[in-house]
Order: sequence, then C-alpha cells, then structure tokens
Amino acid sequence: MLLAYVMMNTVPDKMETVLEEIRELKGVEEAYMLYGVYDIIAAVKAGNIEDLKVTILKIRKKYVSSTLTLLVVS
Repeated sequence: MLLAYVMMNTVPDKMETVLEEIRELKGVEEAYMLYGVYDIIAAVKAGNIEDLKVTILKIRKKYVSSTLTLLVVS
C-alpha cells in the first residue's frame, strides 16, 4: 500500500469547491484547507503506483494550478 501527501494550489475563489470534490475521490483518505504556501493537502492511499497516478491526475483539474506530491517511504 502506497501513501502520498498531495499539496496543491487552487484558483482562490474555488478552494472550497476543490476540497469538496477531492474528498470524494477514491483513495483520498483525508483532505484539508491550509493557510500558507499551499491551499489544500490530501492524504492519498493506493495499491500501486499506477493507481496513485490515476488519483493524482484526477486531482489536477481545471481549478488546481499546481501540485506537489510527497511519497511516504516508511
């Protein structure tokens, strides 16, 4: 099982919309709004790297301007 934290920046007036939609995605365990450099952080679990890739591609949608993915190694 893989675990990754995905931090993202969004269009400012769409943060809550993006957060709600991300929380509904398969594999997203938790997601929260942040203050600081990033707007949202999500914990994503996946069975393999391909499943993780699919979820991250779903996160990267029209209101998400950038992402940073941190893959947990232990």
